[in-house]
Amino acid sequence: RRAPELRPRGAEDFGDVAFGETSLPLVFTVTNPGAATGPLDLAVTGIDAGHFALLSGGTCVTGETILAAGSYCTALVEFAPATLGAKSASLTVGATPGGTVAATLTGNGLKPAALTVSPATKSFGTVAIGGTSAPSAFTVTNVGAVTTGPLHVELDGADAGEFAFAPGSTCVSDTTVLSAGASCKVNIHFAPATEGAKSASLILI
Repeated sequence: RRAPELRPRGAEDFGDVAFGETSLPLVFTVTNPGAATGPLDLAVTGIDAGHFALLSGGTCVTGETILAAGSYCTALVEFAPATLGAKSASLTVGATPGGTVAATLTGNGLKPAALTVSPATKSFGTVAIGGTSAPSAFTVTNVGAVTTGPLHVELDGADAGEFAFAPGSTCVSDTTVLSAGASCKVNIHFAPATEGAKSASLILI
């Protein structure tokens, strides 16, 4: 009796995925080249098995699917690293009768995108009502290992209206994306309309 065949064969690499995120699922096809199997048993095993998962939606169902001679079913697996570093596990499919077949699963967990702003605080000093300060530049850097989505840039706080974006910024709200280690610049000036101390926050999402 020939054991079921599992494709892709060998190692299937999910590539780089930020921890806390989930890969697209990969499809594995289980084919029976011999006589009819017993009910299939599917599992992800190995030291890093917890970083991979069998998904519903495949046609191979543990304890239910029986493959007739020459028939096949599919299994869906995703990679969702919970920690950094290379991960490895196995997708095993077995049946009695039928034997067991396995495919190696690999992937790499990366630090997710993370933004820093420098300087963290900035005083624009004293500016006359109706006047405008010189612009100050804030550098936004992605210190993570994967690319960000489009940055959303805004001013927030009770006195946000006393500050404004100045020309020359390279962080364009809802457009700019930063690859790992990349930076862009936000220029802001202070233009008070009323007396007194003012405070606001630069927000990047």
